[in-house]
Amino acid sequence: MIGETVAAISTPKGKGGIAVIRTSGDRSAEILGKCFRSKGKDPAEHPRRAIFGEIVDGDEIIDTGIAVFFEQGASFTGEASFEISCHGGVAVTQAVLKAVFKAGAVPAEAGEFTRRAFVNGTLSLTEAEAVGRLIDADTESRRRLAANAAKGSLSEKTEGIRGSLLDVLSALYAAIDYPEEDIGNEGEEQIGAVLSENIDSLTALLRTYRTGSAVADGVVTVICGSPNCGKSTLYNLLCGSEKAIVTDVAGTTRDTLWETVDAGGITLRLADTAGIRETGDTVESIGVDRARASMREAELIISVFDGSRELSWDEKELLKELSEIDCAKIAVINKSDTEGFFADENISLENDKTVIMSAKYKEGEDALYDAIAELFNADKLSLGQDAILWEARHKSTVENVIALLGDARESLLFGDPLDAVCTLCESAVSELSLLDGRGVTEDIVSRIFARFCVGK
Repeated sequence: MIGETVAAISTPKGKGGIAVIRTSGDRSAEILGKCFRSKGKDPAEHPRRAIFGEIVDGDEIIDTGIAVFFEQGASFTGEASFEISCHGGVAVTQAVLKAVFKAGAVPAEAGEFTRRAFVNGTLSLTEAEAVGRLIDADTESRRRLAANAAKGSLSEKTEGIRGSLLDVLSALYAAIDYPEEDIGNEGEEQIGAVLSENIDSLTALLRTYRTGSAVADGVVTVICGSPNCGKSTLYNLLCGSEKAIVTDVAGTTRDTLWETVDAGGITLRLADTAGIRETGDTVESIGVDRARASMREAELIISVFDGSRELSWDEKELLKELSEIDCAKIAVINKSDTEGFFADENISLENDKTVIMSAKYKEGEDALYDAIAELFNADKLSLGQDAILWEARHKSTVENVIALLGDARESLLFGDPLDAVCTLCESAVSELSLLDGRGVTEDIVSRIFARFCVGK
C-alpha cells in the first residue's frame, strides 16, 4: 500500500455537522484538482490554507466544502496530502469519498495514515502507539497518558539514554582501535559510572509500568462484601451515576455488573457483585458463586464492611477468603455516618489499605481515591508530563536493556576485554532502539497498526 495515494473518511460514521475525507500520497495534488473546484485560490498552490469550493464527480457537483492541501514534509504523514471537509450526511460523505477514489486514490487500510507517519519518520513507534491510545481513550487518565506519550515524552527519555550509550560506545571503539592509548582505570570508572547511571534511569522508568498499564489497560477491580454493607452504593459513587439498584433488602444484587471508571488517576474495570453469604436461594447462590469467581480473577479487591455493627459471621469468613487471594486489596469500612460506628482492627490485617467512609454521603471518597493511587504509584507520577511505560512490549524491552547493561558493567569490573563490553553495549543500544521502531519486525508493526481505525 505504501507508494499508492490512499484515502479514507476520518470522521465517525453517521450523520454529523461535517465529515472529513483525507488522502496521503504523491498524487494528492492531482487528485484534489480532479474532485475540487476552488472558488478562489488553488489549494495545491497555497498549502495549509482552508479554501472554499465545490466538490465534484466529473461534471456533477456533489457538495460545497473546504479543502486544505499539505505539501510533502509538512503533513501528518510526511507525504503530500489533503483534507476535504463536506457536510456530514452519510450519503454525501460516501459520494465525496467515491469521487476521490474515481480521481485516482485507493482505500486506506486500518491505521494507514499513522503507519505512513511512522515509516516516514514524523512519528516514532511509541508516539504512533500513543496516537492509537488517544483515539480510544474513554477516561481522563487514559487521555492524559496518551496525549503526553503522543507528544514524545517517552521517546525523548529513551533517546537521551540512547545518546549517552552511544557516547560510551564511541569511547570503547577508540580504546579498541588504538590500544596503545590505554583509557586506564579512570576511563573505565567513568564508563562504569555512565552505565550505572543509565541502569538507574531505566530502572526508574520500568517502575512506571505498574501505573501506565493500570491506566492504559485498566485494573480488574471487584467490589465485594456481605449483603447490605453498601457495595452497590459505593459502585454507583465510583461510576458517578446510578448503575446498580440500591435497596434495604438484602440480596438485591444477584448478578455481577461491570463498568469502566476513572478513580485515583487509574482506570478501573469495576465489578459490583452479589453479597457474599450462605443462602438457600438458588438464584442468589449462583450470584455468590460468581462473586467469588470474580474475586479470584481480580487485580484489585475493594471489600466493603458494615461499620454500623460488629463483624458478622459472613464478614469473618470473607476475611479468611481475602487472606488466600494474592492481589492488591483495599478495605472500605462503610457507614461512618451511623451512631456506634465500629471499625474492627482485623479488617486492616488482611488488606493493603483501609478506608473509613460513608458511601451514602460521599464522605471519605477522596481517601479511597488516594488509596487506589498509592497502590498503583499514580501519586508519584504526572500522567501529563512524566515518561511512562504502558505497553508490555515497552516493559520487556527495558528489562532486556537493563540486563545487558548490567552484564556490561560487570564485565568491565571483572577486567574482561573491552570487545566483550562493547558487544554488550551495542546489544543494549539495539534493544533500546526497538522502542521507537528502529529494527522492529514487520510483524510487530503490523500488529500495532491493525488496532487502529480506518482513517487514522
